[in-house]
Amino acid sequence: MQNRFLNYALICMVLSCLGFASNGPANSPEQTKVSIAKFYRPNHPTYPETSRLIKLMKEDKTLQLEEWGGITLPGGGAKASLMMSIAGDTAPDIGEAWFHIIQSEIENGFLYPLNEWIGEDTNGNGIIDDEEAKWEPWKKIPPLWRRVAMRDGKVYGIPQASKNYMGVIFRTDLVRAAGLNPNNPPETWDEFKVWLHKLSITKNGNQQKGICLTPWGWTFLPWIQAAGGTPLTQYRISPETGERVYFSPEETNFIAPNGEDLNGVESFWKANFDSPETIEAAQLYHDIIWQKWIRHPKTGETILLEKADIAAGKVTFKEEEISFSKDDIITGTGYPQTGQRGEGAFDYLSTGEVAMVTTMITDLNGIGQRVGINPDLLSWFPFPAGPGPNGVQSVQIQNHYAVMYEGVGRRPKHERDKVWEAITALTDQEVADNSVRYNVLSGLARFSNPKDLERLGYEEYLKDIPEKIQENYKNLDNGKVQVATEPYLGFWFTVDVAVNKECLGLILSKKGEDFDFKQGLRDVNAKANGGMMFKMTSDDLDKYRPTARIVFIFVVILTLILVFKFIKANMKKTGKDSLGGAGSTSNVYNKWLAWGMVVPALSLIALWSYYPLFRGMVMAFQDYKITGESPYVGLDNFIALCLDKSFWMSIVRTVYFVFLTMALSFTTPILLAVLLTDVPRFKIFLRTLYFLPQMTSGLVIALLWEMMYEPTPQGFFNQIITFMNKLPFVDIGTQVWLEDPALAMICVVMPTVWATMGIQSLIYLAALGSIPTDMYEAADIDGAGIWHKFTKITLPSILPLIIINFVGAFIGTFQNMGNIFLMTFGGPAEHTTVVALKIWVEAYNNLRFSYATAMAWILGSLLIGFTYFQIQFLSKIEYKKAK
Repeated sequence: MQNRFLNYALICMVLSCLGFASNGPANSPEQTKVSIAKFYRPNHPTYPETSRLIKLMKEDKTLQLEEWGGITLPGGGAKASLMMSIAGDTAPDIGEAWFHIIQSEIENGFLYPLNEWIGEDTNGNGIIDDEEAKWEPWKKIPPLWRRVAMRDGKVYGIPQASKNYMGVIFRTDLVRAAGLNPNNPPETWDEFKVWLHKLSITKNGNQQKGICLTPWGWTFLPWIQAAGGTPLTQYRISPETGERVYFSPEETNFIAPNGEDLNGVESFWKANFDSPETIEAAQLYHDIIWQKWIRHPKTGETILLEKADIAAGKVTFKEEEISFSKDDIITGTGYPQTGQRGEGAFDYLSTGEVAMVTTMITDLNGIGQRVGINPDLLSWFPFPAGPGPNGVQSVQIQNHYAVMYEGVGRRPKHERDKVWEAITALTDQEVADNSVRYNVLSGLARFSNPKDLERLGYEEYLKDIPEKIQENYKNLDNGKVQVATEPYLGFWFTVDVAVNKECLGLILSKKGEDFDFKQGLRDVNAKANGGMMFKMTSDDLDKYRPTARIVFIFVVILTLILVFKFIKANMKKTGKDSLGGAGSTSNVYNKWLAWGMVVPALSLIALWSYYPLFRGMVMAFQDYKITGESPYVGLDNFIALCLDKSFWMSIVRTVYFVFLTMALSFTTPILLAVLLTDVPRFKIFLRTLYFLPQMTSGLVIALLWEMMYEPTPQGFFNQIITFMNKLPFVDIGTQVWLEDPALAMICVVMPTVWATMGIQSLIYLAALGSIPTDMYEAADIDGAGIWHKFTKITLPSILPLIIINFVGAFIGTFQNMGNIFLMTFGGPAEHTTVVALKIWVEAYNNLRFSYATAMAWILGSLLIGFTYFQIQFLSKIEYKKAK
């Protein structure tokens, strides 16, 4: 086979030299291959980006574009595959960087700067101004979009021509059925609440609600912005007055109120998630899901209820006392999308269970096709203006970037120029125009921006666009509707997840009615400003560095003492034989032969275990980057970690997780083994039955249990509860399982108990079989009961095996996070966020490898300490050979 392969390769080489290569004639120009992630999909040639790139290849025969693909990871690790490909030098040439994460990719050295084509920052202001740009389209890019893609005068991305806007999507048929005018949508929160109440009706025995709310932080931002707030603020310190001057996150021209020019001053950022506007937005979420109300029995007007009204069964409305029963009370005007049920907001929209959702308004046709709704029944309006003088109608804009990855820098100049040719084609106006033309040719012109139709000569289709949608686009252009973005600096993705888990997800959960969301927002904001979103400044770290150095020196001295004692103790043991004679075993065997047999195994252990261990030790003292330089930062990572309250809380939750796991999954096999030993019949069948889960994949088991934990009445465990409630004196409410902070941890532990107790019990069964039967017979003669025989004979006999298993299980449980990763990803709030999961999130979501490594070292140190005491205990146990 090998010879055939070599012969084939030789033939290919000869044919290639003679001009018979498969890619064209001998005199054809050499092609440059460019790999593209996300944008280029040859199987979907009608996609705007793909069609543009196909046209480019027809125009330039020397350019060969290839689709790049990578593995995807669950739980938010969307960039993990790209990061691994960069580390392995297999990354694409071109890809997409999200608006809110491009600065993080720049900081980690993932991207290649584009200055050689765009221009240089010659005046040193950090931005390529119009007069500095040699690439003409750069001058049309707004200042904010330029700033987002730049760092230290280097530009790393080009905004895509297509922009996505987020607003409120609604079904016009359901709106009309409720007696509302789809051409007169709400412009304020008060008007929006009127729509919600009128759209919340009982229909065919089912309750229709006004809207479906999602717990994601990025869909919550527009409500904050509509209330007049901002998720972040930036400030610059005036050199003249020393005062802080605050600006909006989108500001690009920094002029103080007194006229002082602060454009050359560094910006500082502050999270603002506990602002009055954010609390107002969270209150709106809470009211939509949990506000109790009734309809006036005669007029149908909405009457909001307080707890006192519900307790009394009556309410005073417009000087009229109205009595009501519990069946008359309606809870909320919206449905939550929590995620575990597998449903989506569009599913509710398609079935008519809700009339509105919040999503991207630029693809109403795609939404209709995905969920089976006639696109003609869909329309949209901006997020209504919140209460107070600062309230403003708002739309969120998402405009991501096309970027070159760092590997492009190692390609020759002529190949880099080809990559530039492809990236400029991806970002030119023709891509956006292709999308408009596709809509027009498909009879879907009404979903396009009227300005685009006019510009491309499709004025006759303007009549198909509802008047209100045309007005919405005009208001976007004239500034009546505010256009806001996601935060683009700091670790917004981490805070986005925190807003979900620690606030919105709990408001929308079955336990959310009494949740203190104000405190939840304060906690999130404290974490964001305490290092979660923005790194601690050098001035902040200086306060703790002297103490950190003292502690570090103490730890090093203590470690050296322990290592010295360990080596000394082992030298004493190896220096004597079993009879006390020194070195008497040296003549029994050839020590070089022994070393020769051990060295291969030691080499593999050193390569795959100890090298990564010590490399990780170095990383913990660096600001590690996959590419580029990784400067040493001393103890800064450990200082930030010690000040991170969420890390220490994850330690506490890990201890609780280990306690539950050991209490259930470690003790259950022992009891099961004892029962299987004494069972009179069907021993083989029962042992096989309990062993079968071990043959199933852990992934399948976790997903199976997640389905059984479905929080609706149709869930498997909730059906069992419903059946039990038919018994007398039993009254148990249906549970939300993984969404309940009190139950979530034990829920993720139970699959492990169920899956592992079979194999563990077989090990203990073998040990129980070695216990002499005459010991039990003697105990029976003495009148010992089951408990005495278990505690005096069975348990002492298998105690060494229990201790050995305990050490391994204890360490493995501390490092385990599989079920949590798949079933809750640390939620609800952070009630199942253990240290191992937090390390994964910091490394692969936030790309803070040094910070994650510092966590791993603290966790490892704790495990080493626990293991040392366990081994000391093991050394005192007497072992005997089982017969």
